[in-house]
Amino acid sequence: MRRIAAGVAMTVYYFHVQKGRRLILDPEGVDLCGPADALEMAAKLASGLLDDGEITCDWTHSAVRVEDQHHRRILRLPLTSVRARDSRSRTFVN
Repeated sequence: MRRIAAGVAMTVYYFHVQKGRRLILDPEGVDLCGPADALEMAAKLASGLLDDGEITCDWTHSAVRVEDQHHRRILRLPLTSVRARDSRSRTFVN
């Protein structure tokens, strides 16, 4: 179901976290305008997971999996790609 907010069609996106073979499901989802917004949200979620010192796992086998309200996979963002991007960003900032 697409929702309309401020005249813009919204889609519900679910942000599941894959840790190896384990999949942690997002039961609520988030209303967003489109796939580009979903990618941005997935990158923020992944960065938050990587920055959380209390979470330990093998990040090389972890990813954020994004699905729409029809359970179609929109994207899969490996956490290693986010870690590499964050490292490059810090190089330019420091």
